[in-house]
Amino acid sequence: MFTRTLLHAIVEMPKIQGGAAITQFLPKTSQSDPSAATALFYPLAMGHISQPAGMKLPFGPVPAYCIFYVTKNSGIVTSGEKSYDMPQSSLLIFDCSLPFSIASDRGFEYDVIYYAGPQSSWFYDLLMKENGSSGAFHLPSFASTGLSSSLRPLLPSGDRTHEVKPLEFHRYMTDFFTELADYASPAAEGTEDAAPDYLRVVKEYIDNNFYKNITLDELENLFFISRFRVCKDFTAYYYISPIQYLHRTRIKKAQLLLKETTLKVHEIGYQVGYESTTQFINHFKKHTGKTPAVYRS
Repeated sequence: MFTRTLLHAIVEMPKIQGGAAITQFLPKTSQSDPSAATALFYPLAMGHISQPAGMKLPFGPVPAYCIFYVTKNSGIVTSGEKSYDMPQSSLLIFDCSLPFSIASDRGFEYDVIYYAGPQSSWFYDLLMKENGSSGAFHLPSFASTGLSSSLRPLLPSGDRTHEVKPLEFHRYMTDFFTELADYASPAAEGTEDAAPDYLRVVKEYIDNNFYKNITLDELENLFFISRFRVCKDFTAYYYISPIQYLHRTRIKKAQLLLKETTLKVHEIGYQVGYESTTQFINHFKKHTGKTPAVYRS
């Protein structure tokens, strides 16, 4: 059982308050067809983990690869000699044949998938090559790539309501890694003036409809271009992702309304597309360094 393999690989057993068992912080071994191991991607262990503040899980090498996705708060994952900051919605794919550790000062939650199969090393090496890096494949803002929907069926905390069958898992993994490799491949360098016509239309649509609930899925359906291709090309030519551009456009409009009207903060937030006043204030402060009230004064 792979959970037992992980348990034996722990280099130093952490102190756990409340008498919880260490297995509470390890994913459960997945049921899989042994014959799949010779032909398919197959899961070794999967789980949604809530790791408490101050806990560090150091592992020695194990024969697997890992998909690690943060769902709440933040932590640090070390693979080999490199450490990676893992904020919420970040993704890390790493080779577990190197020692690794998982730690967080504040505590965090994450989905983890340990997997293997004959395609695993090939796709991993391809990602390293396309990304021009060594160590692990790291996407600090995975949610903005447009790839989250292809990963969601695999995640323990996702939409899945049943145990994934071997062929299902292989198909989901193949689709995900194919899209991820395409996203990671170097994009053609461009400038805003050289942007393709379809990107100009996408940008114009956001400019004119910023107050609506625009998503990457909606852009894909409207313009018949895959969401990850829209995201990748938009970023290559405009140096910002479509969703980040949407929020920037909203905040610029909000700044004008704060200067030129007497509308209340929550009214302005609603007019520029935020149903939650808290969300509006958080985005405004992120882009301007000030709250809307301070900016107005």
